[in-house]
Amino acid sequence: MVSFERIRRRLACIQEDKQAAREKRIDRLVAEASGRGEDEDRIFWSIVHDLEVAPMTTNRRQLDEIGFEIPDLESVLELDPRVLKAMLWELIHALALVRVYLRGTDHLDDRALIGLLYERVIDEPVPDLPHAVGVRDWIDCSDDVAGGSGPPTVSFERDARLPRP
Repeated sequence: MVSFERIRRRLACIQEDKQAAREKRIDRLVAEASGRGEDEDRIFWSIVHDLEVAPMTTNRRQLDEIGFEIPDLESVLELDPRVLKAMLWELIHALALVRVYLRGTDHLDDRALIGLLYERVIDEPVPDLPHAVGVRDWIDCSDDVAGGSGPPTVSFERDARLPRP
């Protein structure tokens, strides 16, 4: 079982460091602009930083950074269904801590959703921005219909219980 309280404390410290590093990079952009005789508007250079200059990471690295380990997919898919469900919910809540939120999951069973998270979310490159910036990633899973096209025939009624900002 994951200690989310320990992870939250670690996350708070990491976010402070990320915010300080972001401010220094923006300071550098403003100083460079000033040196070139360009506009020194900090808001403008903050946007440039966040869209073009911010270092990249993955959700896997962000989760690892806060102490949440993600096991390899093959071992996860071999888990007993109850253990798999518990692991899935831990992953969903851990992703919410790094501001990744899911929607449209009701048509996916636990194994399909885990597979989708590993395939489309965990290792996708994302900007490594502090939470103070207000960035949130919303992953819409409604396009991923297990077993082919057409409307889902079963609902796992998960969306109403998913974490929200």
